Amino acid sequence: MTALSQTPTNQHLLKEPIAKLFWRYTIPTIASMLVTGVYVTIDGIFVGHYLGETGLAGMMLAYPVGAILYAIGAMIGMGSAALVSINLGQGNVAKARKLLGNAFSLCLLAGGLFALIGGVFSRDILIALGAEGEILENANEYLFWYFALCHFPIISMTFTTLLRNDGRPSMVTFVLILGGVLNTCLDWLFIVVFPFGLAGAAIATMLSQAVTGLLCLQHFFGPRTQLKINLEQMKLKLDNCLNIARVGLPSFLMNLYLSIVLTLHNTAFLWVGGPLHIAAYGVVSYTEAFFYLIFEGIALGTQPIYSFNAGAGRFDRVKQARNIAFGMTLLTAVLGLLLIYSRPEWLVYLFAGDNPNLTPVAIEGMRWYFWGLPMEGLILVGASFFQAINCSRQASILTGAKLILIAAIIYCFAWAFGVVGVWISLATCSTILTFWMFIAMGRVESRLLLPSTRPAQS
Repeated sequence: MTALSQTPTNQHLLKEPIAKLFWRYTIPTIASMLVTGVYVTIDGIFVGHYLGETGLAGMMLAYPVGAILYAIGAMIGMGSAALVSINLGQGNVAKARKLLGNAFSLCLLAGGLFALIGGVFSRDILIALGAEGEILENANEYLFWYFALCHFPIISMTFTTLLRNDGRPSMVTFVLILGGVLNTCLDWLFIVVFPFGLAGAAIATMLSQAVTGLLCLQHFFGPRTQLKINLEQMKLKLDNCLNIARVGLPSFLMNLYLSIVLTLHNTAFLWVGGPLHIAAYGVVSYTEAFFYLIFEGIALGTQPIYSFNAGAGRFDRVKQARNIAFGMTLLTAVLGLLLIYSRPEWLVYLFAGDNPNLTPVAIEGMRWYFWGLPMEGLILVGASFFQAINCSRQASILTGAKLILIAAIIYCFAWAFGVVGVWISLATCSTILTFWMFIAMGRVESRLLLPSTRPAQS
């Protein structure tokens, strides 16, 4: 079977102009990612306004631990999505269906494991991170419910990616918008009407994830897809599981990296600053999340274009899509910097209201923190590019090195420069790794992407 024997439903990925495909896939994906960010952002707004600095600090300590669930879902989702697209590009529909079924089984197994571990050890984990007193109690309430309902975010992360990959990016956007609206309503119900505190914020988020995940999942049990799941496909095969994990590892590391970066900042601020700096970092991280989700939307939206054309041997189209993605990432980052540095007080008010203690600390943090935003975006899009064309080694090195480097930099800078050193550490790390990424990308391009007119392979 040749690489050109693709299924008719995916022929547009091979024939339509790359620019048209880029907008077709990235606009709804960016929209859906921004709506996904509503889950956490709305929590932050309600917590900051109704539970104050203590609630915001408690959630900032708990969320990075619970975020490992999103990392697991991203690994299964991106790993299976890239392999499904490559196999569809090669015309191997049976293999693609088996990979999809195995992805669902992995979601169920992972959810059960983390529900057990999290339910038993959530409080001990928070104590190890330095939480105590009222902050510990609030954080533990939040984290307990994250793990108790952990099947939902894993399924949601996995099957929003797979549904988008199956040519339904607009449906994903609609489902996530519905989930975002539901999350807002539930936050108001469980925090304002019924004062459940941080437990209410966590339950609201998990129930919203349940709606989005199950709506996306049902598509693969219906008649409108050639990738329909059945019990035979769900029988785990070791080779499929290992390949999903291998290709999805960079996504796991990227999402785990976010969790670790939040945790490192929290512990460093407790070391050289105090709870007020953690609350200020909460405002900064919520602001960053808005732009990070746009970058992630660009990365996820271009993944089917990369993978399908790579599977078909059309590396000229892969290169073109990558260049457009980098250009849009830089444009977004520049516009973001203009907003952040010109009106930081607006962003602080959005998440913390009129708080005279928190506002000046958060504004100062923004000024030191955000100069690395363009590099953050380029690394995210670049790692996704490596992953989508099955160069998982380069993607894993990029994301894995980031985990090691940020840990070293943040504590060295905190020791040398205090609070300012903590603020500038991430931008410094991202700048160093951006240079390495472009070197690695040049090597991959010389091996795979040139000549740009390379024909499809058998």
